Amino acid sequence: MRVSGFPAMDPLCKAFASISATTCRRELSSGIDVGVYGFEVVRNAEYLKNLKSPSAIYILNFPATGGTGLIKAHPRLLGKVLDISLGGDGSFEEPNSERALTNIDLSIYGRFVDLISQAFHESVLELCGRSQIGIPVRSKFEEQPGMVRITPDRSEVFVIKLNFYIADDKVGAGLDLVIPLTTLEPLKSDLNSTTATNDHTAGLWATHMYDEVLNVQLPLSAVIDLGQFSVGDVSRLEQGMLLEIPANAIDDVRLRIETADGNTTLSHGRLGTKGRHKALRLAVDPDQSFIMPLIEMPRPNG
Repeated sequence: MRVSGFPAMDPLCKAFASISATTCRRELSSGIDVGVYGFEVVRNAEYLKNLKSPSAIYILNFPATGGTGLIKAHPRLLGKVLDISLGGDGSFEEPNSERALTNIDLSIYGRFVDLISQAFHESVLELCGRSQIGIPVRSKFEEQPGMVRITPDRSEVFVIKLNFYIADDKVGAGLDLVIPLTTLEPLKSDLNSTTATNDHTAGLWATHMYDEVLNVQLPLSAVIDLGQFSVGDVSRLEQGMLLEIPANAIDDVRLRIETADGNTTLSHGRLGTKGRHKALRLAVDPDQSFIMPLIEMPRPNG
């Protein structure tokens, strides 16, 4: 996605999500991951109109430029952050998403907003080497979207939607960072310069990563079935015993590969010899569901 006058904003959003995850794991819990749910440019009035009331909104100020923004957390995310901060594991589900927030809730939520604000600042630094808008500072909490004023209604705002996965939660809980385009304007030249610079090195980096993937070591094993043994037979096994290999066992040796999801049968073959060494002759092509993603992996420069 491109914003008028800006480069593609994907790198900024991905850096923001990655640094948010690292920051939250360090400060709150190791069981947190963060992804980019989406990002868009909309009219400020349209964004606010679609928010429910009450909403957990913190207004942000950018002291370096006088710009504004806001952070809005989904009730599920707010509940999980409160749970972790009070000694839980983040699995707690708030039964009433519309309850009034207490002073303790606001204090905890405020610290969380500070973490996310710092993460956004660091993502700008990572991409641009500097930030001309500075670290966003929370200034006011608001529950009624109709009372929020960060820019004129018809002005466009850039919305970054993050999804936080906490503990065993597979659904995720959302958070929006909303920044008017006028607030982002000072970053335009730096982001454009960064994109232009990266374009010169993209080919080298892509080639390096492609080569690294091809050099990843995968454990392979050849498995021969010996048949079935009773529990009593297995309990009597000891060093030096000979186990007979069935005559047809060498005709169906499984080539297995160890992956993060466990052992997978890659192919079948026949055990034989090559010179003075044992060898395995493959009888069928390897499993295409495993091989095709490797064959189809995009190659640098086409």
